[in-house]
Amino acid sequence: MQIFKTNKITDVIPSGNDQPLRLFIGIAPDRATQRFLDATCEHLERQGLPRSSRWVSSANRHLTLAFLGETNAEHLHTIEHCLRQIASVAPPCHGEIVSTHPFPKIRAKLLAAELLPNPQLTELQQQCCTLMRAIGKQPERKTFRPHFTLARSRSGFTLPQPLATAFTCRLDNLTLYHSLLAPGGSQYRPLLSLHLEGQPQE
Repeated sequence: MQIFKTNKITDVIPSGNDQPLRLFIGIAPDRATQRFLDATCEHLERQGLPRSSRWVSSANRHLTLAFLGETNAEHLHTIEHCLRQIASVAPPCHGEIVSTHPFPKIRAKLLAAELLPNPQLTELQQQCCTLMRAIGKQPERKTFRPHFTLARSRSGFTLPQPLATAFTCRLDNLTLYHSLLAPGGSQYRPLLSLHLEGQPQE
């Protein structure tokens, strides 16, 4: 079982911090999903990828629900309050990983494992968009397509061919990430991870 910290954001970000934080809200994969994604990456690597490809580390894998971008630290209290409210009523759900392919289209710079949308996951994403509006941010207008990014390439992906998959993953948390720039690519630091504690609808 994956262990989630239920710390306060202020325990991670020192008080008095006045620098904007690059933030996003997502779902961290559980161990079974990580094993499936590991096996998928191993299979794809044997097929050959562009030389400029760079695998996303297992620690950085996530399913993005809402990208907040540069966010003033003064909003952290509101963000935490809203996330705790959402997690207290949203039930865990399952997602179907059905294909791994260049994302969002052929020759894109991402290689991702895409999930079928489902009502519970879409509702969770919409609640995160409501949180964004509460701190004065406008959610992206593009259609929500849930996915786990597996690799990136500056030149884009023409190979491998889309890989059909069939894996049911459990989606049971809400995690706020801090995106930190690093020489080898961005690193995603969890600031707050909460179990989804709502009761599934009958």
